[in-house]
Amino acid sequence: MVRMKTILVAINAKYEHESLAAWYLKAACRKSGLDLTVLQHSINDSVQKIWTAILDEEPDVACFSCYIWNRILVQNLIADLKKVRPDTVVVVGGPEVCYDEAAADFKAYGADYVIRGEGESRLPRLLLQLEGKAGSGEASWQDEGREAEDFVSPFIPEYLERVRDRIAYIESSRGCPYNCSYCLSSIDRGLRCFPLEEVYQGIDALVGAGARVIKFIDRSFNVHRHALEIWEYIRKFSPETITFHFEVNPDRLSDRQMEALAAMPPGLMQIEAGIQSTNLETLKAISRSMDVDRALENLKKIMAWGNIHVHTDLIAGLPFEDMDSFKESFNAVYAVRTHHLQLGFLKLLHGTRIRREAEKHQYRFRSYPPYEVLSNRYLTAKDILTLKGIEEVLDRFYNSGRLNLTLAYAETLFPSAFDFYHKLSCWLKERNLLFMPLAAIRLYELLRDFSLDAGADPQLLESLLGLDYVCSLRTTAIPETLLMAGEKQTGLAVLEPWEFADREWIDSVGKNRFRKRVIGLEAFCPVIKKGNIEYKRSRVVVDTQKTDPVTGRATMTVA
Repeated sequence: MVRMKTILVAINAKYEHESLAAWYLKAACRKSGLDLTVLQHSINDSVQKIWTAILDEEPDVACFSCYIWNRILVQNLIADLKKVRPDTVVVVGGPEVCYDEAAADFKAYGADYVIRGEGESRLPRLLLQLEGKAGSGEASWQDEGREAEDFVSPFIPEYLERVRDRIAYIESSRGCPYNCSYCLSSIDRGLRCFPLEEVYQGIDALVGAGARVIKFIDRSFNVHRHALEIWEYIRKFSPETITFHFEVNPDRLSDRQMEALAAMPPGLMQIEAGIQSTNLETLKAISRSMDVDRALENLKKIMAWGNIHVHTDLIAGLPFEDMDSFKESFNAVYAVRTHHLQLGFLKLLHGTRIRREAEKHQYRFRSYPPYEVLSNRYLTAKDILTLKGIEEVLDRFYNSGRLNLTLAYAETLFPSAFDFYHKLSCWLKERNLLFMPLAAIRLYELLRDFSLDAGADPQLLESLLGLDYVCSLRTTAIPETLLMAGEKQTGLAVLEPWEFADREWIDSVGKNRFRKRVIGLEAFCPVIKKGNIEYKRSRVVVDTQKTDPVTGRATMTVA
């Protein structure tokens, strides 16, 4: 048997995202007595850097993991590799080869084998076949049947060395019990749970390796029978050193699961809830079963607890969702006031039902990755551009978490949150600023100018911008550009330390350090009365070293 040099090229979307699939495959190959070298890169690396790393290995077999973010790059690398090393066997796998025509598409670039489906058993068997005899030159390769039941842990030493202070991934199951028409998980129905002890060992290994965030990539995590056990297990860890991220179906959260979430230490856990749409006809068309009212109600309860970071998703471009319908969906989800609201756009992925139904809904979409919608029967191309503008300002102003207090006030100047973000995007576009890079201070200045144009109260606006600035940036220095001109400050006034702190506190910190750490302000502050926000002039103390473990903002103490 001839031992061949095999590499696996994994090109991630970002440096901080370390591919889990590559390490599953390396662990599986090692279990079969095969050696495989993993080359990890990101799409932000230069092509020359990736190309050099590949050629330096002088591989006999080059495997590529292909996703929507790296497909074009992978195809070009394969074509180049075949020009200079025609005898190198090229193997391709990953989500971008899941459709029927994938073998022909990748063969055109020089691929010798396309592995569809899970690779932990298929790749080692193919490599053993190649080592035992000359390659057959087949354009595709896929054995029959499902993966072997034996669990293979990806958390080998080489992987664990790479995850310190980065986002690490783990899964406790594969598959999804649902059949959403736009999702690749709907292609392979069924749900398999991994042994809990293996999951616990993986968690311990990642925490011990110093990962910053551990993201469970399970679809609809809380529908799994072991969700409560895992949530109970992670409670032993400190939120000061690790955060766990889970994707949940909020309408399927049981009473016991809600109790478990309520008991989580603040900052230990993040949840992501894909609402996608509140239009019932839309949800039915995409086979997404959801009790929208219960989902939103559960999310409101979780937000009220204040111990969990909540991320929600909407998808623009779904069937039967026109502009009026999307506006309703946006306003309904936005009203929950989650920490992050992602406005995404439908991607018609290879192999999904919604792509097969494209003509039914008159979809026009990009022919190249990520296959994003351009228009459909319900939204014109101009409508999509409008929503793109709203996505931009939502991400910069709301999802940044820098302007929470100011936004809550500024939105009241418009009929709805959707109208506010639409008008803000148009205002920025008129000034050629919509998609331009902006420094943090410019966000505050632009929101101030826009809000004043919309009729905001200058003193109240100054107060809220100042409070947002010191809390979000955790600083005691407020830029003069955020303060109104004039000797008498009727909006925001900065107090001297002795005006709000006793000598014992100042001396314990140190006079010079106190000014850099603590700031006292006289400002209009939001007060909740009977569910409504009122603004009362008060004295506020902000200690920049005392932060909310969920939001990362400095906490305010109102005198």
